[in-house]
Amino acid sequence: MSNSLFSELVNKFDINLNINEIKAFGNGHINDTYLVRTLPEEAPNYILQRKNHKIFKDVEGMMNNIVIATSHIRNQLVAAGETEVDRKVMTYYPAKDGKMFVNDDEGNFWTLFLFISDSQGVENIQKPEQAYSAARAFGHFQFQLSDLPGEQLIETIPNFHNGISRFNDFKTAIANDAAGRVSDNQLLINKIIERSENMTSIQKWLNDKILPLRITHNDTKINNVLFDKDGNTLCIIDLDTVMPGSALYDFGDAIRTIGNKAPEDEPDLKKIIFNQEIYEAFAKGYLSEAKTFLTPLEIESLPFSCRYMAWEQAMRFLADYLNGDTYYKTDYPGHNLVRALAQIRYLEVLEENREVMEAIVKEG
Repeated sequence: MSNSLFSELVNKFDINLNINEIKAFGNGHINDTYLVRTLPEEAPNYILQRKNHKIFKDVEGMMNNIVIATSHIRNQLVAAGETEVDRKVMTYYPAKDGKMFVNDDEGNFWTLFLFISDSQGVENIQKPEQAYSAARAFGHFQFQLSDLPGEQLIETIPNFHNGISRFNDFKTAIANDAAGRVSDNQLLINKIIERSENMTSIQKWLNDKILPLRITHNDTKINNVLFDKDGNTLCIIDLDTVMPGSALYDFGDAIRTIGNKAPEDEPDLKKIIFNQEIYEAFAKGYLSEAKTFLTPLEIESLPFSCRYMAWEQAMRFLADYLNGDTYYKTDYPGHNLVRALAQIRYLEVLEENREVMEAIVKEG
């Protein structure tokens, strides 16, 4: 797309900008992101982003979620006397027609939000201090939204962490056996099935209202935490998956990645080791913010949530393998099987460390 077409898109938003240049920004895999530089040089810059409507099928609903969440946080910051509100919460701009997006001639959806200057991200957690800071930021984000009923938001991706729904999809993949791979992987399949009654507990608790339906981020990677130049946390970004769910999902999914010393597709299962130091730092950082609003069951279930997320992801990788690798991108034949084996092994490692993980959470 030419610079003039990008400018036309920006001009559809209800803000007057003197555009200097528009160039590709970041390395995201889902959305296309561009930095809009403006004049004079000291003026704020902006981010123009194409939302992937093949993944996020209800962009209007997704943007409504984001507006509700960010407005709620913004009101809290203003009430508390925060002097740098626009650095502590994302700022999205409406189009001239009032919608929170514009469409191009091909039907793509574009949004515009403020670029937070003098900020930085971290791609991977290298030390416990980073895990603590990231966890505290996500815990604070949940705290800021803890008095906002989850029912006010839609599910951006329906049944995203619904263990019952995911398990039903898994059983369908087994029944269809589309790629003829079931018989060769029965032992691995059985490891998923034999844990299903226990692992679907979170969804059962949500259904029975034993667990509160909260607003959660659902992508708790450290690169979604924005820091200032001194390493202090500013705000949580990448809000496309903000939707109703359990607080347990955010905690468990973070540990699924950072609590494993090996990549999620490590072929050498002996290298899959629980990173207790990182887990302890993350748990303490998270609870420093979240223990003020979490219920006793939620706190008690944090270690379980880590096992659940490993089980869910193993099941998703294996289902895709049984379906013939139709969902996840793969780098080589059998990649999804390697991923599933690695996640199952990590689940077993978490089971082996259950008592240690529970003790750390109790210490808080």
